[in-house]
Amino acid sequence: MSAPLSSPFTTIWQKWKTLKFPWRRRWLAGTDLNGNTFWYFKPSLAFTRPRRILQNNPNIPYSDIEISPSWHQWLRGTRPTPPSLPEQIQDVQRQRDLKHLAAAADARWAAKPSVLDKPSRGNLELGVGDGEAEGTMGKRWEEGQRTGSGETVEKERSEGKKRDRGEQMRKGKENPWARQKGSAGEEWQPEAWSPGPMKR
Repeated sequence: MSAPLSSPFTTIWQKWKTLKFPWRRRWLAGTDLNGNTFWYFKPSLAFTRPRRILQNNPNIPYSDIEISPSWHQWLRGTRPTPPSLPEQIQDVQRQRDLKHLAAAADARWAAKPSVLDKPSRGNLELGVGDGEAEGTMGKRWEEGQRTGSGETVEKERSEGKKRDRGEQMRKGKENPWARQKGSAGEEWQPEAWSPGPMKR
């Protein structure tokens, strides 16, 4: 959204309204891209901070009035200075770019296969690849599940050797941390509680 075109008379009028004279009850803070004007309003009590108010564009219906976050911050007093027109244009451009980037990220995400998608029956069971006859990949996959691939067989062999070595070491030496049986309190069990007669 570009800056609203204003005539020289409107520019002079706005500059005149922004001047803070002692007799003025309100003076202009700025305008937004939709034509709404924002004003400082001097309260009746002296030594109090001037209030900040919005005067909406009369050509826009109340249901269609939109106020940018920077003007909201100014109205609530969290922002000390009102936003300028170039800053508002830059903010609108940033929002437009952010929406474009979010749409592109959503499209990339939607293009990726999801874990929640139902797998196709032919590719899962038959495992048909490019240029292969139907069923050959499925047979190969089943054989691999039964026998295991070369890497898994080698892993199992090496793990078996490690287990055998560990058992040999255990048989050769006694474990110093093994618990000795036959201690005094090993078989102790608490007695069952039986209530006695009730005293009155």
